[in-house]
Amino acid sequence: MPARYELIAKILLLLALVHPTPARAGPYEDGDLAFRRKNYAIAMKHWLPMATAGHPLAQVGVATLYYGGLGVVLDYRLAFDWYSKAAEQGVAQAEYMSGAMYRDGRGVEQDEIKAAALFRKAAEHGIQGAQYSLGLIYLKGSGVARDYAEAYYWFSLAASAQGKDKAQLRTTATYMRDQAAARLDKEEVAKIRERVAVQQSAAPR
Repeated sequence: MPARYELIAKILLLLALVHPTPARAGPYEDGDLAFRRKNYAIAMKHWLPMATAGHPLAQVGVATLYYGGLGVVLDYRLAFDWYSKAAEQGVAQAEYMSGAMYRDGRGVEQDEIKAAALFRKAAEHGIQGAQYSLGLIYLKGSGVARDYAEAYYWFSLAASAQGKDKAQLRTTATYMRDQAAARLDKEEVAKIRERVAVQQSAAPR
């Protein structure tokens, strides 16, 4: 598989470090505002006490600072620890990042089975980077049995991403979906398209 399609997965991972949050008053939002202004030390000051107390989004924030070496010494182990705590509370972004760290062996021992399980959780929560990554996993058979139908399904969901910032994802996921389709017959493809349509109709708008 061309390395550039693996690179797309890495780019999507970096995009996941951006924190879209509602504009509300409070310590977490103060930290988020500081993060957006690149005042990373201030962001950590707001987030760390909250993360320690169990606030899942603050845990993601602290993890992101350590993962990127933003205002702190880069530390993948600490990043993984904080992402894991948030993932245990069902934060989809943290599930995605934890899965990626297991896949890459970054901050934790590489484990493709755990990576696949976490990517699936995040993908089912609508994280399109995770949907793309899960498609790659099924296409290659990494941590799961190779399954072209599942690869086609997850690539199809990723290919439906909306917005100008998702143009590369749409293009690449569409190409990879077609690669998986080449291994399926027309009847299989038709069934998966029905499954995709059902999932898309059920997704929140």
